[in-house]
Amino acid sequence: MYTDDQIKNFYQNYRDSLDRQYQTGVANLDQQRANDQTSIMSNANRMGAMYSNFPQRDKIKYDAQTYQPNLVKLYQGYQTGLQKLRQNMVNYQNSIRSIQDAINELNAT
Repeated sequence: MYTDDQIKNFYQNYRDSLDRQYQTGVANLDQQRANDQTSIMSNANRMGAMYSNFPQRDKIKYDAQTYQPNLVKLYQGYQTGLQKLRQNMVNYQNSIRSIQDAINELNAT
């Protein structure tokens, strides 16, 4: 049988893992954003529109249509993972209590 400390350690380690996964996803998304914005500026320079408002508009469109939705999806996945972890831990603890109650009942007879 697992001890409470082992369960707490598992919970904390799993939560830390989800957090690291989320932070890595955000870092990757930020890097992709930086790369894409560099491409926007490079393309504008090549087309002779570097100093117009077109590159800035394209950057805003990119943020609104690509970056922000992906960031939201990433955060929702993180929150879903945390909620699932909490739910599984509650179910697991309830199962342990139920088994302990059954054991205590059998020992009492």
